[in-house]
Amino acid sequence: MKIAGWLTRLVAGQVDRSECAVRNCWEQWTREGTHARKTGSGVTRKSTRRDDRRIMRQALVDPTVTCSTIGADVGVTIVPQTISRHLAEANLKSKRPFRALSLTTEHRQLRLQWCQAR
Repeated sequence: MKIAGWLTRLVAGQVDRSECAVRNCWEQWTREGTHARKTGSGVTRKSTRRDDRRIMRQALVDPTVTCSTIGADVGVTIVPQTISRHLAEANLKSKRPFRALSLTTEHRQLRLQWCQAR
């Protein structure tokens, strides 16, 4: 479109992008002959794939362990939020231990009798 002589504003409207994005893309095309994104953009990973597998294994061995404990056991120096995100990506949900034991049928009957008597 730019080669055909379109204005940057019209190209941006057609491709549903900002004028700045179209201008930058056009400048890169005229300068380098490519429109590809630069490699290496974004934050570098702190953990390797092997570390990620060890995190998953640790979470599967003990589902009630915390993310901080997993990081310490695995030996990876990443924040607990990152470990939590890795577990969420693997569809591993957090499991908390029960705060109280569930009532047995006998306990339920005794409670019901106590309530009915009062």
